[in-house]
Amino acid sequence: MGGKKKPTVSQLVKRQEREQTAQAKPAAKGKKPTTEEKQVVKASLVDPKLLSEVEKEVTKWDYVTPYLVATKFNVKMSVAFQILRTLANKGTLVLVSKGHRTEIYTTPNRLKQLAA
Repeated sequence: MGGKKKPTVSQLVKRQEREQTAQAKPAAKGKKPTTEEKQVVKASLVDPKLLSEVEKEVTKWDYVTPYLVATKFNVKMSVAFQILRTLANKGTLVLVSKGHRTEIYTTPNRLKQLAA
């Protein structure tokens, strides 16, 4: 029954003219045109180079969470989870605590120090 009313032809023409004039106008004073926005591209795949780089770095940390790995190495959270699970399967890291949303890992040496 209801729904949004479709614009008439004259309304479409007016809208198109306004858009064209807005594009033709120069930028306001004091503002620099930002034609190029820097977009950060995060890694979405686990490659061996990244895995070895993470492995070297996280062995120095007291504890490791997926968020720490994601922010430090600029990867997606899902990739960080995959990396940490891979390192845990290798034996480089040990899972200390696992919750609904996150996992906390540490090195086996650090775990022995905490246990003693």
